[in-house]
Order: sequence, then structure tokens, then C-alpha cells
Amino acid sequence: MKLSSIGIKLLFFFVSVLLLFLSAACGIDYRLNAVERARAYALKNTKDLSETDRDFIRYNDPEIMSNLIFKSKVPEKEDLGTGPNRFDSYEVENNPNYDYMHTAFVWHLPKAGFSVLVDGAGERDLRGWDPDCVIYKKFIPENTAFAAARIRAVTFLVNFFPELDFADVNRVRFSEPMVLPTNFSLENPEEQTREKQMKKWMDYIRTGEGLAQKPVQISLVWTSPVNGDKIIVCGTAPRENLIGWTPVKAFLLKPQELESAVVKQRKVEIQDPRNEKGEQIITPELNPRKTIQMQVPTRPKIRR
Repeated sequence: MKLSSIGIKLLFFFVSVLLLFLSAACGIDYRLNAVERARAYALKNTKDLSETDRDFIRYNDPEIMSNLIFKSKVPEKEDLGTGPNRFDSYEVENNPNYDYMHTAFVWHLPKAGFSVLVDGAGERDLRGWDPDCVIYKKFIPENTAFAAARIRAVTFLVNFFPELDFADVNRVRFSEPMVLPTNFSLENPEEQTREKQMKKWMDYIRTGEGLAQKPVQISLVWTSPVNGDKIIVCGTAPRENLIGWTPVKAFLLKPQELESAVVKQRKVEIQDPRNEKGEQIITPELNPRKTIQMQVPTRPKIRR
């Protein structure tokens, strides 16, 4: 009886250890595994950096940047035991964890003046993520004024120019416009009467207020892929840049009609003077010791 009791206890002990290992195996941290692969890849391909910079990569957590490549396709439900074996259960669902993502791990080196970016792709939870290349890159804040003006112009066209061709709408949505100073007539003719203008001046003379500074007219211009006409969203801004730009009217004009409305004596500052110039990839010319290594991966690759 004593031996059998010891045997039962040993059996329970081994079963408990086995369950512990199984539960640990089910809880794989794909993100941690991906970070370690990115770190190893970065240290392997950044031997031209100083050991201080490499130690920063070695002992600090990276920033994760990601963007969607394509959503996961939900497979058709099959008989139990035949699939889809790629999913964690037999309940076939549209799980966002299986979305295929472009994901980069970034170390912002404090002394080098640039960042080390390990680029790759994998699923949203980073299962199957593999590194493709190492890039040295300077991150500079986005041109927020230009981006905001472009979004306002696209929204204005979609909402208030319904007769625009579908191809023209796509051109506006997916390409950047020219930015030009123009002198289109934007005010309502009824507001140009002599009485209203005199009233504004008299109010200004009496109170010193009410005569606002005339806004600067700026137009965002695209070229139509249908017939070469110019798609124009004309708006105003407080100064000769895109900060605070607001759309007022939209036109579809011939190139010569646009040319006649462009004010060549003025220049619009496209860059937001408060913060940015864009982003810059450090090329071998700027950093002769480093050549950006590019590899074309075989996709998709799923790692369990």
C-alpha cells in the first residue's frame, strides 16, 4: 500500500509538470520573440556603429511601427479534423491577429543623430515576423500643415463636387497636389455693394475694429487623368503658408484658365515653418561606412 501511494503521488507530480509545460508552450509571446530576432539582426548588420550605439540596441526596447498590408482571409469552414490547421481553433472567425502587417522595430540612438530601423513583415500579433533589412533613418515630424490642407481639400471635393469623375476622385485621393497662389473671385457679388463696403470702413474709423486683414488665397491643384483638365480646390489662409488653410470653392478648368489665375509675384511656403521638412533616409553618400542591405523575402511565411 505504501509503494502504491508513493507511485500515485509521483504520477500526480509528473502530470502536474506535464500540464505546466503544456500551458507554457501554449502561451508563446510572439512579440518578445520578434523583438529578439530584430535585435539579433540589428546587431549583426550594424558593426560599423560604435559600441555605445550597439549597446543601446542591445539593452533597450525598440519602438514598434506597423501598417496593414492585407487583412486575413477567412477560409471556408471544413469538417472537423481537416482544417484549417493554421488557425488556433476549429471556429473559423475573422480574427484581426491574422492580418498581415508591415512591422518595423526602431531604436532611436541618442548620440548618433539617427535611428536604426529593422524592417520586416508578419501577422498582427507578430507571429511569423522576420527581418528583411536594416535602415539608418532620420525621423523628422510630418508636414502637418500640408497634410491637413490636403485632407480638407479632398473632403471638400468629395462632398461638394459630386459631378467629378470617379477617376478624378481617385487621383485627388491618392496623389499630392501642386500648391499655387491664385486670384480667383471667391466672394459673393452681393457682398461687394458700395453700401456694405462703406459701412465696413465707417465702423473701422469709429471703433478701430472690424476691418480684418485680407486672407491669402491659395489653391491646391491636381491634373485630371481623364482629359488633362486641372482639378482645383481654392481656399484661404491667414498668411502665405498652409497653416489654417480653409477650402472655399472647387473648379474644373483648362490649363490655360488656371495659368491666367496664378499670381506669379507671390510664393506659398509649403513647409510648415513650425516643425518639419519630411523624413530622410541616410544614404551611403551621407554615411559612407554603411550600405543599406535589402533582401526580398518569400511571403507569406508562418512561424508557429
